[in-house]
Amino acid sequence: MIFFPTSTDRQLKQTPWVNYALIFINVAVFILTANHVARVGNYFAVLDLAQQDPSITIPPRPGILNYYLLPGDGSVWQYFSYQFLHANWMHLIMNMIFLYVFGNGVEDRLGKVGYLFFYLAGGVVAGLGHGLIELNPVLGASGAVAGVTGAYLALFPLSNVTIVYWLIFFGAFEVSSMLLILFRVAQDAMFQVWGASGVAYLAHLAGYAYGFAIGMGLLMGRILPREPYDMLALIERRRRRAQFTRMTRQGYRPWEHGKPGDPPGKSAKAPPVTEQEARLMKARAAISAALTDHDMPKAASLYVDLLQEDSEQVMGQQQQLDIANQLMSEGSYAAAAGAYQLFLVTYKNYADRQQVQLILGLIFARYLDQRQRAKELLNQAVPRLHGDELTLAKQVLDEIG
Repeated sequence: MIFFPTSTDRQLKQTPWVNYALIFINVAVFILTANHVARVGNYFAVLDLAQQDPSITIPPRPGILNYYLLPGDGSVWQYFSYQFLHANWMHLIMNMIFLYVFGNGVEDRLGKVGYLFFYLAGGVVAGLGHGLIELNPVLGASGAVAGVTGAYLALFPLSNVTIVYWLIFFGAFEVSSMLLILFRVAQDAMFQVWGASGVAYLAHLAGYAYGFAIGMGLLMGRILPREPYDMLALIERRRRRAQFTRMTRQGYRPWEHGKPGDPPGKSAKAPPVTEQEARLMKARAAISAALTDHDMPKAASLYVDLLQEDSEQVMGQQQQLDIANQLMSEGSYAAAAGAYQLFLVTYKNYADRQQVQLILGLIFARYLDQRQRAKELLNQAVPRLHGDELTLAKQVLDEIG
């Protein structure tokens, strides 16, 4: 059975040109060096035979070996050059698939320059990890790609990865990025312990550790804007749940309304749920179920129905944003504008608030003919926009005068 990842459901905010360039360079270098790398395998095979039979003539040392990572050699450039060499097409393709799937999102968060330095440093750290124990020459982008994968785990643990497989027929399914990446880490650790040869598993493990540590460090230091579904947020929510559980075991009942002087654990009955509250709870549960099933059209439709019942209903941060984006993509501009406005009012500390303001300003300017409101939103967003987004905002402002 053959299976490999093809994409994630993480939406990009900008084109990951650096990651594309790295993939292109790796492919180009492989095409130029494939024949030379193939001679290295023959060279080492002859060396092994010569140890048993001194009469065998040892061929000249292939020059391409100078660009492998040779532990103990001490050549600094090898820690960079080895990252762009690959043993064969399969070695290259698998590395580039993982780099494409996970690298695009990581570049989107780190920025182009930051991502480039992060990627190259990941290859260096992986090479150092390999050299701690192993003396065998090593080549390939696997260590750097493992660094990217580790960072993806820290930044987007709840995103889903589409896996394509082939057994008798082709098919596809989705799996949690956390599950897939942890499986890969466990697999490499197992092979390293078992002493499997032919692959630099220790370099992979060093890369994973480096990428995850850098990702978590950037989040903890607030160098990167926090997101509600990054690894640090998951840890914090787990800690709060554990704290809440301990408090309830000690008699704390935040959902009950006790009278002053009541003993711990004794409280008045909660007020009955009204018929409207019951309908709202049921509707919100249906929307959440649709989102869990990735049925965005259904979730958006149910949310529009919910607003007819109560015009101030707001879902969770990411849920609300996903629903608003879906309504926008469907051309339901009035409903999308309402969802985006509720989002801005409710989630005032959202890290990428300016992008929501840009989208909402665009809707008001081009589809709902509310120019004054569009001006307000776009002028609020412009100071924090850059690149194509800034150009678009200025263009719309020029259009509405």
